[in-house]
Amino acid sequence: MTDSQAVPEGAAEAARRGGISRWLLIGIGGFIGAIVLLFAIAIIGGVADSEGVANFFRILRDLFIVILALQSILIAIALVILIAQISLLINILSSEVKPIIEEAQETVSTARDTTEFISRNVATPVIRMTSTAVGVGVFLRELLAIRRNVSGKARK
Repeated sequence: MTDSQAVPEGAAEAARRGGISRWLLIGIGGFIGAIVLLFAIAIIGGVADSEGVANFFRILRDLFIVILALQSILIAIALVILIAQISLLINILSSEVKPIIEEAQETVSTARDTTEFISRNVATPVIRMTSTAVGVGVFLRELLAIRRNVSGKARK
């Protein structure tokens, strides 16, 4: 048996997720480290009154402004696409789902009418006949019981 066969599938999936979370933590740590490093360089540059560091941070500031502007444009485009998709969804709901719901309501109405018809024309007469037959049977049983009691008393 090899090592790859010995590891269950759930453990392999957990190992993959562990690898992803490890890389995610490394990325977050690197990003925080870069921010701290840039902050330290800014403080040192501000204290030393170095023109080169000031120019670097002006360029960096302008770069971030451009990146934020591009990000705002992308977000606006994404919102337009989202609104278009919502419009399409509403159109689909009104043109395709509404007829399906109407057909379902029609089917329910037909089923209701069928059950009323069966109840009125089959179940009710059967119930009346059965109850009449049971009533006649009980009547005859009681009649015979009275006859036995009367004829039994007459013999004594």
